[in-house]
Amino acid sequence: MDPEKRRALSEFYREEFLRYLEHLQANGILGSGDRTAAEGVCRKFLSDLDHVCWRDHFPAVAETLLQNFDTLTRLSAVDPRRRH
Repeated sequence: MDPEKRRALSEFYREEFLRYLEHLQANGILGSGDRTAAEGVCRKFLSDLDHVCWRDHFPAVAETLLQNFDTLTRLSAVDPRRRH
């Protein structure tokens, strides 16, 4: 995949992961202690995302993660336009 497509893919997943984290926080699924830990993990993941996107298996891994988040949050049922 060319670099521009990788950057677009990275940005798409960055926005999706942030959307799920915001949903978890807004619905009280993450408590204050959990939120701090989740935000730390999310910051680390997002800072490494551009590098991770260059791995051949990244799209499959990211899709699995998003599906797991969706199973937890049911966010795609709330916003059917954004199904994965």
